[in-house]
Amino acid sequence: MAQLNITLNQEEILQLLSKDHDQAFRELLRKSLNSILMAESTAQLKAEPYERSEERTDSRNGTRERDLKTRIGKITLTVPRHRNVPFKTLVFDNYSRSEAALIASMAEMVVSGVATRKVSNIMETLCGTTFSKSSVSEVCKDLIEKVNEFKDRPLTGKYPFLTVDATY
Repeated sequence: MAQLNITLNQEEILQLLSKDHDQAFRELLRKSLNSILMAESTAQLKAEPYERSEERTDSRNGTRERDLKTRIGKITLTVPRHRNVPFKTLVFDNYSRSEAALIASMAEMVVSGVATRKVSNIMETLCGTTFSKSSVSEVCKDLIEKVNEFKDRPLTGKYPFLTVDATY
């Protein structure tokens, strides 16, 4: 486990706190998480930036920006990239799982008959971000294919019960 030292400028922090507390906390979290990402990259590569060593497993390949939605707002993080082996971090693991759960719940609502406009309103209430009707429909395209595949499957064998939908 790598040791992480984060240096913060007291004047900068006090200036941020005097203006907007939420912005100050977002900035502190952004700097802390960026430092954690760099430490994780160094630990995975087994070398500091520009360091040449026998233990080094790969080389750095720049960075990319990725947004992380938190309770205090959206934070844009600088994520390191590696040349041959993908960079893995624990910072985004929980984020991707919750995003997958969000998409699954949106699809479930559409399957249950909730209108896409209502789904986008519900998601806005839950997440604090807006989803357009088209983005909800886009998420459900894969689901529609699976539903059609289920509906059009061949029925073989004996079925002791039959349910008929009178509206269709």
